[in-house]
Amino acid sequence: MKLFTSLTLASSVSLALAGSSARPRDQTLVQCVTKALGDDASKRIVAPGDATYTDARVGEKIQFDEFPALIAYTVTASEIAPLIRCAQAAGIKAVPRNGGHHFESYSALNNTLVIDIGHINAVKVSADRKTAVVGAGIRLGALYTALDAYNTSFVGGICPTVGLSGLISAGGFNMQMRALGMSADYVVAAIVVTAEGKTVTASPTSHQDLFWAIRGGGGGTYGIVTEFTLQLTQFPRSAMVFMSWSDPANRFEVSKRFLDWAPKQTKEFTAQINVYKAKTEVLGWYYGGSQSELQSIIDGSGLLDIGTPEVKVAGNCGTDNSRIFGYVLNDCIPDDQVPSFVFNVIPDPFAAFGGHPQFSYKEAPASSTRDVAPPWDRYYRISKSFFVQKQRPLSDEILQGVIDRLAATDDAAQVWAEWHAWNISSGANPDHAFAWRDQAYAHLEFQMHGSEDAATQRKYTDWMADLEGYLRPAVGSASYAGYVDAKISTPPLTSYYGDNVCRLVGVKRRYDPENFFSNPMSVGTKAPKGARC
Repeated sequence: MKLFTSLTLASSVSLALAGSSARPRDQTLVQCVTKALGDDASKRIVAPGDATYTDARVGEKIQFDEFPALIAYTVTASEIAPLIRCAQAAGIKAVPRNGGHHFESYSALNNTLVIDIGHINAVKVSADRKTAVVGAGIRLGALYTALDAYNTSFVGGICPTVGLSGLISAGGFNMQMRALGMSADYVVAAIVVTAEGKTVTASPTSHQDLFWAIRGGGGGTYGIVTEFTLQLTQFPRSAMVFMSWSDPANRFEVSKRFLDWAPKQTKEFTAQINVYKAKTEVLGWYYGGSQSELQSIIDGSGLLDIGTPEVKVAGNCGTDNSRIFGYVLNDCIPDDQVPSFVFNVIPDPFAAFGGHPQFSYKEAPASSTRDVAPPWDRYYRISKSFFVQKQRPLSDEILQGVIDRLAATDDAAQVWAEWHAWNISSGANPDHAFAWRDQAYAHLEFQMHGSEDAATQRKYTDWMADLEGYLRPAVGSASYAGYVDAKISTPPLTSYYGDNVCRLVGVKRRYDPENFFSNPMSVGTKAPKGARC
């Protein structure tokens, strides 16, 4: 991933801070937050002007647009309500932050109190290993590492630094979803602190409307979740496939065949295709299947007849091995040889950038016996999200136009298209706010690495705008709420939440009538444009 020179970033920070809306250190707010955090508060507060401020406010996406008034790192749920009151007393909003992967960086907004919950990450597994009570700030890699010790796991995505709360608030798609459903399906209950500072239990029997909304209805708006009770799953050994075509001339035929084939396979098989400028890859997880069963699926796919792909079909793959297959490993190997340390992330896992000092506070990984995961690179992310719905299949003409656009980008953009087969089954408890379960046939994600050069960055954003104008009319407005896009051309809330928008507005009015928790793309207390609530 592309990082920038210290000199360029340092001057960018100076210019951005000069024009930002981050307030000078507000001593009243600092005093209030210090009292809320207790004895070691000075180690857990970062303000503008502090050496670690740039590192602390920037998540995965490098940006110089959002400058919070103060950042507070919590370690217990009991600190949340007092911090909410501190923000309210100062006349500013509080913004909850879990993983820092928000695609528009809305987990650290201008002139707000950021309440970082990343250190609220304890895991307590029940005696029967069927459920776990988990701190809502935990990252997926740390969760998987903790659950490995109990020979069980959770239905979730592959990125180890993504926060659990962010995953669940968007619905939580994953590489087991066609067999098992989404991550939000496996939430048994949650503890939520509301804008009034009240702590409530949201579950199928308590605050049911809030329970419905926080699973798939967007994050950072109904309250701050501090704890989840999760239903656990012991994954069976599985078969995996990795296929790669190095000839760019194969991109269209491979993509077309994949989209025609992958979503229609047995529900135990979930697959994705990665389309790059110079190569194309297909990854697949046959949940509980054998190597021979998966080989039969691949033999019938038609993909082997296109070009001369590199192909690896492997069986008897353990869970950690399956999650990193195609990225870290291209084979199924003995469990004790799998580099599971890549999941053993610390609470603040991002790499340093631009020479800026890093914030650090008790950065203990989930396992003390495994090596610690390497730092996660940051970059200027530019992205788009589209659902292809069952009733609106992608035409050959539109697909060819997309492939042509990918081919026209420069190498420095590192553009890639990551497309997942959907057509998923129901999970354990599918009654939640995720809107596109029944209609989604495939999800198309596009990402680019931005540039510090303004003209180049403008060229890249223009490319994404062109893609939006070309593809959106063909597939419709449906998009994934975990990949929020400020430049989406359709009404954002109905694009992310469909027909659930009005019900979500009702939940918002009940639990946060003053719209205290909000960001530019969150559900508010008023019906969005075009919706009648």
